[in-house]
Amino acid sequence: MSKTPTLEPIADGVSLLRGGFGGAMNVVLIDEPDGSGVTVFDAGEKRMAQAIAAAGAARGGIKRIVLGHADNDHRGAAPHVDAPVYCHRLEVAAAEAGGHRDYWRMNELPLPVNLLHRTLMRISWEGGPTPIAGTVAEGDDVAGFRVVDLPGHAPGLIGLFRERDRVALVSDCIYMTSMYGKPQPPAVPLDPYNQDSDRARASIAKLADLEPAIVVPGHLGPLTGPDVVPALRRAAAG
Repeated sequence: MSKTPTLEPIADGVSLLRGGFGGAMNVVLIDEPDGSGVTVFDAGEKRMAQAIAAAGAARGGIKRIVLGHADNDHRGAAPHVDAPVYCHRLEVAAAEAGGHRDYWRMNELPLPVNLLHRTLMRISWEGGPTPIAGTVAEGDDVAGFRVVDLPGHAPGLIGLFRERDRVALVSDCIYMTSMYGKPQPPAVPLDPYNQDSDRARASIAKLADLEPAIVVPGHLGPLTGPDVVPALRRAAAG
């Protein structure tokens, strides 16, 4: 029998599963309000599949996986977990194709980072094509959270926001890890990985306008405390 992974409580009914390279990949489990199991937001890298499945089983089963976006380090485990997968309509093709995004410019990264990321994508992150069961759009309800469009890093990147306690799950709208995997303040994602960095900045500003109290990014974090909104505004201006 597999060991139930350790989950980090974030807010009421919201837990964080950390894993992947350096423990920096975030997968969020949200208890369904009707008690029908959990929704998983983002699916980390492929090697997290067993941990995600075990964590979901311990909380009543995984009802669905919702991808913040379809980069391989956020959907890697999805095709290896027995649950329907949803994403924004602009991420469907990338999820179902697998592999690299056609707008990535990895050769602009420093050579050691380029080589490290390519190696991780091959041996850890990429889980293969991910069949998509359906799509979500801005304003949809997902387990008591509202879908928010946050494009820029990816064309169909979404976050989930819950009004009552101002919790925001934002995937790669912000980076809190440097290209070398070190913790950093919130920042615009790396330009060579962005579809449109100006739109990414605008999405961070949109996130700041929601005035979240807790922000859970796709890597490291979460961002909490009195500096959340000012930190987001600094990132948007960066």
